[in-house]
Amino acid sequence: MPSSNNGIIDHFNELSSTGRWSAAYAAVGAMNYHMPLRRLRVMELLPEQLGRVLDVGCGPGVFVEGLLRRGATYTGIDISPQMIMEAQSKFARYKNVEFRLGTIESLRLAANSYDHVIAVGLLEYLSDLGNELKAMFKVLRPGGTAVLTIPKRWHIDRLTGDLTAPARAIARLFAQGTSDGIPRVRLQPNELDQLSLQAGFRRVDGSLYYFTPFTYPLHRLAPKLCMKLNLPFNRWYKARDPIRSFFAHGYIGYYRKM
Repeated sequence: MPSSNNGIIDHFNELSSTGRWSAAYAAVGAMNYHMPLRRLRVMELLPEQLGRVLDVGCGPGVFVEGLLRRGATYTGIDISPQMIMEAQSKFARYKNVEFRLGTIESLRLAANSYDHVIAVGLLEYLSDLGNELKAMFKVLRPGGTAVLTIPKRWHIDRLTGDLTAPARAIARLFAQGTSDGIPRVRLQPNELDQLSLQAGFRRVDGSLYYFTPFTYPLHRLAPKLCMKLNLPFNRWYKARDPIRSFFAHGYIGYYRKM
């Protein structure tokens, strides 16, 4: 993790205490439909029958119910105390579910103890992805799988954002910005694949998510219309060509421990 996690912990504590993180996954909405889409793509990559699953950066447990329906025994870990408290309050009655506060390193999880690891919305906050991937490799049994997500460094919104930077700077003088100010790691799919390979994983499959050919500032000016226009393009999630993949915001890699 970064040398100082305080800003990240405070950010996710606040998202949990206000209920905004759970609400973003609860239903498809004009400003947050990418999060249910990302969860859908992750679940499509996982096997229909699961064993022991470790959810690294679990938040309030947005994957719990879907994983349990596939027979999983679930462990979720997170560095946000508020997220862990929210998750425990939601799923206290469930069997085969536990939540623990900490990181994959600090909790000293046993080697070769999980069949699957998922890390959704986590890697972008880490300063040392290599060590985190090695830690995931260690806790997975031989042949176990990992599903990892990362925002892409190059996509259409990054381009339009740069082109409209002067206008956005002026707009911020008259209205409060929506950015949380936390720096994020962004990688292209081949970069995450390569880092995973160096940690001992072999790529099995992958998906792109959140395609926005109709992009900024339309989603600010007319979010419902923008969602309606963009949703059909999410059928490109298996695209590997540079043109279609440029319209995707994120990548999900599916890897096996060699």
